[in-house]
Amino acid sequence: MLRRYESFEALVEAPPTAREEAEVFRLAREAMAEVTEMLRREVVVRTPVGASGNLKGSIFTEIKGEGRGAIRGVVASRADYADHVEFGRRPGGAMPPWREGSPLYRWVVRNLESRSGEFESVAFLVARAIARRGTRGRRMFARSFEENQRRIEGRIRELLDEIVRRVGG
Repeated sequence: MLRRYESFEALVEAPPTAREEAEVFRLAREAMAEVTEMLRREVVVRTPVGASGNLKGSIFTEIKGEGRGAIRGVVASRADYADHVEFGRRPGGAMPPWREGSPLYRWVVRNLESRSGEFESVAFLVARAIARRGTRGRRMFARSFEENQRRIEGRIRELLDEIVRRVGG
């Protein structure tokens, strides 16, 4: 156990030692790792499979911040099309890539039928419909955060209690 603080004034008068600061940072980083991993799992469950499942596999967590600075947890995707799935796409604008080898083409081959086996023309029609009508966003990141806010806040309260037990006495 580290130093005990009997009051807030005592804490202000005697700032935390380097050891206490390191312990608080370690506890906060550990809590952030738990929260971001929980959110990553929730996002993966809400993420559509798509043509390859690559989007689900591209979701990762990262914790940023060192020392006395703020710690920030990130749940994100490395897939360049993740923002289109999250937020959707407004009608109008250019057609998404649809030729053989594109994610849209692979999705068409996997999910749609072609009487003639000519998937490229079907992919073209789907791309044109997307350009004209847009797509609805799945909001898998936003919904995961919104629906788990109470759990996150609970973990923060646990963290504060642990800091008080370990550092504040």
